[in-house]
Amino acid sequence: MIDGQSTSEGTVCYDIRLQPDHTIYKAHFPGEPITPGVCVIQIAKELLEEHLQRQLAIKAVKNVKFLAVISPLQHPSVRYTFRQIQTVLETVTTQVEVTDGDTTMTTISFTCQYI
Repeated sequence: MIDGQSTSEGTVCYDIRLQPDHTIYKAHFPGEPITPGVCVIQIAKELLEEHLQRQLAIKAVKNVKFLAVISPLQHPSVRYTFRQIQTVLETVTTQVEVTDGDTTMTTISFTCQYI
């Protein structure tokens, strides 16, 4: 769930609240929920769609670094920060950082295509 959004100097930030009772956490892992990496990337894509007001398909994920576990119990809210959003024709590239306060949890560089 999106709790807030801000834009400044080419940077777009979304604060989101994770839902520990969501279905994904029942399988990953019961009693100790961890946000699956594929879900972290999917959330980034959906937030970029929200920002651009266009549907996207992930074309390539060039670099992903999982630096800390994202648990909805330990980190109920995280921030997705998008930098260097560049659009060329029907292709969008960006760099994303997922943080909780001063802790960087994930970094992603990916390319999407308008659909």
